[in-house]
Amino acid sequence: MPSFVEEFFRNPAMVGSLVPSSPELTEKVMQPINFTQARCIVEYGPGTGVFTDALMKRRRPETVLVLIETNRRFSQLLQERYASHTNVHIIHGTAEKTEEYLQPLGIEQVDYVVCGLPFSSLPRRLGWRILEHTQRLLQPAGQLVLFQYTLLNKRLFERFFRPISEAHVLLNVPPAYVLVYAPLSS
Repeated sequence: MPSFVEEFFRNPAMVGSLVPSSPELTEKVMQPINFTQARCIVEYGPGTGVFTDALMKRRRPETVLVLIETNRRFSQLLQERYASHTNVHIIHGTAEKTEEYLQPLGIEQVDYVVCGLPFSSLPRRLGWRILEHTQRLLQPAGQLVLFQYTLLNKRLFERFFRPISEAHVLLNVPPAYVLVYAPLSS
């Protein structure tokens, strides 16, 4: 099984942290999601599945969960753990192509995007494309739930989204921020 430490040193720009997220951070990321009404939840960069486990426990069986992971080893791990579950789709690919991945599933818009991508270490253009793409993908009442280790990219996020809430989770290594956004109306 690939370890966070091993994958971090292989590609720190894409993994973002040496250790998986804490239960406190996971709980804070789950809070904004209305699991009784969500029809489709997309997770960008699920890694080893810390948030995915929480999403799996809370979602309704008919809620579609789409996991987009760029790291091949993490993607294989997710495949082994979740592929047998109904309405769970694991895609080895990039967040900026989610729309393309959702088309064969018959999904045009999503209710929530959970994102832990390290925007501070992503190429600026890629971050921009992912956010622009996510804004189009979310239904008007949908939400982007981001966790970040820094607030350096808030201005970038707010080019595409309206801020709803912000929380600082100290019980995580490193401490993290959970930012919740709604899409700006086009």
